[in-house]
Amino acid sequence: MREVKDFIKDKKIDLKRLEKFGFKLKENSYYYNISLLKNQFKMCVKINLDNSIFTELIDTETNEPYVLHLLEERRNGYSEKVYKAYSEVLDKIKKECFEDEIFKTNYTKEVINYIKNKYGDELEFLWEKSPKTAVVRRKYSKKWYAVILTLSKRKLNLGSDEAVEIINLHNSPEEIEKLIDNKKYFPAYHMNKKHWCTICLDGTVELEKIYRLIDISYELAKWY
Repeated sequence: MREVKDFIKDKKIDLKRLEKFGFKLKENSYYYNISLLKNQFKMCVKINLDNSIFTELIDTETNEPYVLHLLEERRNGYSEKVYKAYSEVLDKIKKECFEDEIFKTNYTKEVINYIKNKYGDELEFLWEKSPKTAVVRRKYSKKWYAVILTLSKRKLNLGSDEAVEIINLHNSPEEIEKLIDNKKYFPAYHMNKKHWCTICLDGTVELEKIYRLIDISYELAKWY
């Protein structure tokens, strides 16, 4: 079997949906078989729990693996047809068995779950050119009260190119001035620095403190 690279980037497996689709668990991997092109080929898909995915096509007439569909420079009319059928199966699996996972750290996931569970609000990805930036806003006022994104630590003057997930939260100018220390709390990235601050979602600020600041930001979104 051959690994399909970058097929499910920024996505995670939903095991219930995987099983509902027809995948069967065997030795810590999930397998799915389907016939293609009126039973000319048997397609096998293997998905591991680390999100790696492998496929194999078997020519049912010869019972041998078929690979021409994977060689872009050698595809002709027939192998292109095979590739189209193969790709349609993979696209359906991606659509029905995986969900978006833009943000990776457990800390960020805890924050997102807190917002969802307490306020019922979901992340909104508004910009195609910034796929790793999400906003959260109140349902009725439509005002933002949180912005979550991924950026380089150097953008916060931390002297590193390491990527970090951050949250921007709203607060009063007086509280913002007290908070900013450029260690745990930073001037808001790409937002009004008088009314917003930035926090790294990497454990430098305790979750309970972040939750309290989210609550404050949520209340202020009534008016601003």
